[in-house]
Amino acid sequence: MQYIWMPISVFAALMQSVRTAAQKTLNERLSTMGTTYVRSLAGLPFLIAFLLTVLHLQGGGRPQWQTTFFVYSTIGALSQVLATALLIKLFRLRSFAVGSMLIKSDVLMTAIIGSLWFSEQLAPVGWAALAVVLVGVLILAAGRIGLRTLRDQQAVLSSEAIWVASGTALLFTFSYLSIREATLVLQPGGVFWRGAWTVVTVTTMQVAGLGLWLLLREPGVFKQLWPNRRIISFIGLTSALGSMGWFTAFAIANASYVRAVAQIEAIFTLVISWFYFRERINRAELAGIAIIVAGVLMFRLVD
Repeated sequence: MQYIWMPISVFAALMQSVRTAAQKTLNERLSTMGTTYVRSLAGLPFLIAFLLTVLHLQGGGRPQWQTTFFVYSTIGALSQVLATALLIKLFRLRSFAVGSMLIKSDVLMTAIIGSLWFSEQLAPVGWAALAVVLVGVLILAAGRIGLRTLRDQQAVLSSEAIWVASGTALLFTFSYLSIREATLVLQPGGVFWRGAWTVVTVTTMQVAGLGLWLLLREPGVFKQLWPNRRIISFIGLTSALGSMGWFTAFAIANASYVRAVAQIEAIFTLVISWFYFRERINRAELAGIAIIVAGVLMFRLVD
């Protein structure tokens, strides 16, 4: 049970990869904020069912609410919504694969910001594993994007995409760390109980807050939900499954460790491209995959 957060993180990464691809498709029909909203709206019923299941199997009842919990939950909810909106905007600037790779700097941001201003405490081997994973992701990204010359690198780094990607990564970083802190406030409850209550609270805030914003600014979005109900339901299900994994993993381990292990999502994206789109995998991508896997396995050495 000590390392259960690792397969949970891998599962959450897989669900996030699938959900994000579906959101990119939906964004061709809905606005950016509308596409962001359906993730929470359609996912909330599944998350409530998850909470009720946990309560039925493990008990625990309602937590003793604390102001700190709601503060962290609010920060997590808001930053996650803004990060998702920026991510969808990023896909309009670059391809799905490129956009996914550009935001991988959140791994390093989560470790540094978490250590300085949050309760993250990383062991030396944890820092080493994180560094190995990050190197693997960068090599994989270089192979996928095709940065073979300095001129190519400058073209990407000077583009609007890099600024949007950096903002996305930073916002996701604050969402991960805030959610992690919210789950810690609910201690000493069990990890599934803490994760379930936190994910339902955060998602409810997103549904209410963003729903009100859309009602005032983009009321036409609500008329577009029913005609797109199939893909919206799929997004809701995959989003809920991913969120169950993320919030539970955050309740067990450091957000930095969880996000580092979750970088295996880049491998999922590559494998899907290989099998489904028949795209070839080059040597740099294979090297990146090997290094990422090695880094992930290093987390088994963390006490």
